[in-house]
Amino acid sequence: MAKVRLGDYVRIRTGKLDANAADQNGKYPFFTCSIVPLCINTYSYDCECVLVAGNGDLNVKYYNGKFDAYQRTYIVESLNNKLLTVPYLYRFMEKYIETLRNISIGGVIKYIKLGNLTEANINLPTVSKQNEIVDVISNVDNLIKEAEQQLADLDILVKSRFIEMFGDPIRNDKFWPINKLKDVTIKIGSGATPKGGKESYPNEGIYFIRSLNVHDGLFEFKDLAHLTENQAKLLNNVIVEQGDVLLNITGASVARTCVVPNEILPARVNQHVSIIRCNKNFLNSTFMNRQFLSDSFKRILLNMGEAGGATRQAITKQQLEDTTVIVPPITLQKEYASFVIQVDKSKLAIQQSLDELETLKKSLMQQYFG
Repeated sequence: MAKVRLGDYVRIRTGKLDANAADQNGKYPFFTCSIVPLCINTYSYDCECVLVAGNGDLNVKYYNGKFDAYQRTYIVESLNNKLLTVPYLYRFMEKYIETLRNISIGGVIKYIKLGNLTEANINLPTVSKQNEIVDVISNVDNLIKEAEQQLADLDILVKSRFIEMFGDPIRNDKFWPINKLKDVTIKIGSGATPKGGKESYPNEGIYFIRSLNVHDGLFEFKDLAHLTENQAKLLNNVIVEQGDVLLNITGASVARTCVVPNEILPARVNQHVSIIRCNKNFLNSTFMNRQFLSDSFKRILLNMGEAGGATRQAITKQQLEDTTVIVPPITLQKEYASFVIQVDKSKLAIQQSLDELETLKKSLMQQYFG
């Protein structure tokens, strides 16, 4: 099927307002360049359209109704719904946003021009085929959202069980014994980056954990780096062992924490990640990680990272050592850990399904929109 020029089939306007026109109590959506719309009390537009962020975090949204828009937001409408439906246009733009990100220009803040939209080439099948394509992709999207909600519900379940069994760890409303972290662990320490930085990493070898791998309750295997034997020897004081809790201690990801997965051991960490090795007589690592992840404890860690007004968030070894934690009976901690392990098995199955659905969606988008 021959592609056509998008500009011949759409009307494109831009918003007129500054971002400070938003009102958090407003009754209408206010679309800016952020992913999440703001609110506003007035509206200038009432239509079915696709909204494309013109700078910053380039993204695309579908909306039908009354709204207003920031001056760098493009409002894209179909000139003739019998030739091009807006839901189909949205799905095309959802794929085309990848191209827009690649061709955006500018220094600190990237932006696109009107011509980047009007000169786009789009497949234009019959309206019935457009509807069929939209339905197929929407069905996959719904399954993705369902899986994401299942994962979110399981996370809530794990947090709720923690509070049910142990209470709030900061208020300590169940009056558990309290110890400084240094007194119930056998190691607290971070590593370093080998000379030469990431350019010196080989494609295989000993695993090297960086802050981008450590997420809350989840280890991200993507972009996991490697070290040579010689590089690893220089970091032998930060060998990661089974059950170690990993905590990001610098940068925007400060306070993210998870338990290291066994399959990457032995491994090393860089200077942005701290190893916290529990004394098994006092602390179970799964319990300790979930204590870090509780809402109240997470706030303490984040505040610790922001302390002193530094330009870069950081948690020091001394701060960690002096942090107090609740220490319930180890049998109770292990009971909770067993529950978490069972939930994690369910999460793994759902995550695998989610990964397959996201791969399927990418394949469909490529098939339909190139």
